Amino acid sequence: MKRIITICLSLCSTLYCFAQNSVRNLSDSLAIESRIMADKVLSKFDTLSGKKILYSRMDKDYYVIIQQNDCYKEYYITIDGNGESLSIKELRNDEELKELKEKRVFLKGRRRLKQLQESRAILNKAFKFKNDHCNSDLVSSMTNATYVAGVPTYFVMKDENNERCGEFSLSSITIPCPIDPLLWIYLTKQLLKNIE
Repeated sequence: MKRIITICLSLCSTLYCFAQNSVRNLSDSLAIESRIMADKVLSKFDTLSGKKILYSRMDKDYYVIIQQNDCYKEYYITIDGNGESLSIKELRNDEELKELKEKRVFLKGRRRLKQLQESRAILNKAFKFKNDHCNSDLVSSMTNATYVAGVPTYFVMKDENNERCGEFSLSSITIPCPIDPLLWIYLTKQLLKNIE
């Protein structure tokens, strides 16, 4: 009887390990697909030099930020399921920030100016990523996650030489957050705001 119980426990343990490995392999293969789609999107911006951040939701909606000197160019990109049709919408927050600083603005304008200044501060901090995000390995699971929910997302930071400086493919809500929580909130908010 003890032998049967031991064999059953061993078999269950082996099946559990196999199932965990299968889930991990599936997660890694989906992450590689996300990387390929993200590289396809970023290839549209090869002519623009500078550091880049890409954040995507379900490999369909993308938010790209490119830092050139002290200026930021932000883009919202959509692609179809095959990765074929590409729609690029340029967002002009730097020009708006400059205009609001030059004008005398009233209450609504002051609120918008404050929002833009806060977003610039978040991006300034994020692009100092050499120290914060130097793990260039693709992270597709977090062993210390206490909460995981939402749709699949993909995040990558690239330096001026197009080298990955941080990359993950996780659920949209993963606690603890794998990147700076303020940056995550900013990217999520901007992406959702532009999804039609």
